[in-house]
Amino acid sequence: MLIDTERWLTHQPSAALMGALDGVLEDLLRCREERLTEAAAHLVRRGGKRMRPALLFVSSAFGPGGAETDLLRVAAAVELLHVAALYHDDVMDRAETRRGTPTVNAVRGDAEAVTAGTFVFARAMRTLAAVDGTLAAWASRSVLALALGQMQEAENTYNLEHRLESYAEIAARKTAALFELSCRAGARLAGAPQDAVEGLGLYGRALGLAFQAADDTLDVTAPEAVLGKKPGTDLREGVYGLPVLLVLHRRTLEAERLRQVLRRDDFTEDDQEEACHHVQAGGGIAGAFTIAQDYAHQAVTHIAGLPGGEAKDSLARLARYVVTRRH
Repeated sequence: MLIDTERWLTHQPSAALMGALDGVLEDLLRCREERLTEAAAHLVRRGGKRMRPALLFVSSAFGPGGAETDLLRVAAAVELLHVAALYHDDVMDRAETRRGTPTVNAVRGDAEAVTAGTFVFARAMRTLAAVDGTLAAWASRSVLALALGQMQEAENTYNLEHRLESYAEIAARKTAALFELSCRAGARLAGAPQDAVEGLGLYGRALGLAFQAADDTLDVTAPEAVLGKKPGTDLREGVYGLPVLLVLHRRTLEAERLRQVLRRDDFTEDDQEEACHHVQAGGGIAGAFTIAQDYAHQAVTHIAGLPGGEAKDSLARLARYVVTRRH
C-alpha cells in the first residue's frame, strides 16, 4: 500500500487519525451486495497517498476541536470522492492498471466499474450530508468542478493547440478542488475562525495546482517500475500535461520536432520515448517544475498568518514534498 504521509506529516494527532481511516473507509463501502462491496473497495485497499484525508486532519488543528468521529467520516468521504472519480477516469481512459494493480474495469468490465464508482460517490455524499449540510454543499460544488474538468480534458484530447489557460482550469477543477475542500472541511469541523478557513482553503487550492504540475512531469520522467506505466503514457493517449504544453507553445526546433512526433498516425512505443525526449530537451520539465515550485510557495504564503507548530510545519513540508516526490 502506497501511503507516504510519514514523509511530511509531523503532526501526531493527525497521524493517529490516519491510522484509523482504513476501518472507516471499509465500513462506508460495506453493503448487502457482496460483489458491489468488493468492486467498490478494490482501489481503496491499494492505499494511495491519502493526502486529502491527511490535509483535513491537519487543517482541523487550527480550531478549538472537532468530534473525532465526524473528522474520520468526513475525511473518508472526501477520499471516496477522489476514488470514485478515479474509477470513472479509468473507464474513460481504458486504463488497465492503477496503483500497481489491475483496474476494476480491466478485471470486471466497464459496466461494473462505472456502477462501483457511482456507488462510491453516493456513499460519500450521503456521509457528508449526515455530518454537515454545508460540507455536503461544498462537496457538491467540488464534484461538479471535477466533472467539468474531466469533460474539458476529454474535449482537448490530442489537441496540439490546447491553451495553457485551459490546462490551468482543468487542473483547478480536477485536482485542486478536492484539495481545497479537504482543508476547508477540516477547519470548519474544528470550529476554526473564518480567516483560517479561507487561508487553508487557498492553501489547498494552490497545493493542488502544485501537485498536478509535478504529477505531469512524472508522467514524462518517472521509470515504469515507479509509476507502473511507461513514461509518456498520458502523452500517448492524447492527454498533454503541463511540460508538453509548455514546449508546444514555444517556437523552437524541439517544439516542431515534438509536433511532428505527436502527429504520427501509428504512434509506437519508440515514438512515445522520442516524444518524452523532446519534452525534456525543449525545457518542458524544467518549466513545469518551476511552475510547481511557484504554486507551492503560494500555498505556504496563504497559511503564513496561522499559529506555528507541528500542524503548520506539516503543511509547509507537504508543499515542498509534492514538488520533489518521485511517485
